[in-house]
Amino acid sequence: MSEKRGNCAVTVGVSFLTGALIGAGVALLFAPVTGKEAREIIGDKMEDMKEEIKKLEEKLVHVKKNFKRESDGLEG
Repeated sequence: MSEKRGNCAVTVGVSFLTGALIGAGVALLFAPVTGKEAREIIGDKMEDMKEEIKKLEEKLVHVKKNFKRESDGLEG
């Protein structure tokens, strides 16, 4: 049961990040901004994505530890 929740969390996280990247790209293509402004926006979005990836990584490590703990309990 925990494994399914962990996989679901990862899938949702990856889907969110993918959607955010696509949305940001489309917004930049249609936004009337200068090249400098666009680069600043991209830089800000990249920093946001890095933070989201770190959070997702931490959650994945937590899920992995819980799964390991549960599987060890089933074997012993």
